[in-house]
Amino acid sequence: MQQSDELNVALRERLDVLEALWKEQDASGIVKELYTNDTEITGAGTPELYSGSAALAELVAGMLGDTRSASIRIDRLRALVPTVAYTWVTWSVQPKDGETFNMKSLFVWKLESQGWRIAADMYSEGVIPG
Repeated sequence: MQQSDELNVALRERLDVLEALWKEQDASGIVKELYTNDTEITGAGTPELYSGSAALAELVAGMLGDTRSASIRIDRLRALVPTVAYTWVTWSVQPKDGETFNMKSLFVWKLESQGWRIAADMYSEGVIPG
């Protein structure tokens, strides 16, 4: 298996954890399992740059509130150095009421002692083009 294949598998495993915790509506678990201590997140319609466990837990809890589940597809992956990579991803989000909708994110990943974690996330509506 090539290095990029190994990285894809490792990051896919992390996203599988995110999907499972999303389904469980576990905001604190998502923050603990997916983010670094200094992750920064913002996106379209979000005036703030969220950082720190408490702020991230509040943001994620708000996102979870109106949804049942989310699935995430890795559209593009690039390793920058052995311990840093980024992915463009497309989310398919199932709300509690209404139609499934898509979001897209740029995740910057960092390899830490506990494994790969998201160091930054910029999100918006839509899908990553093919």
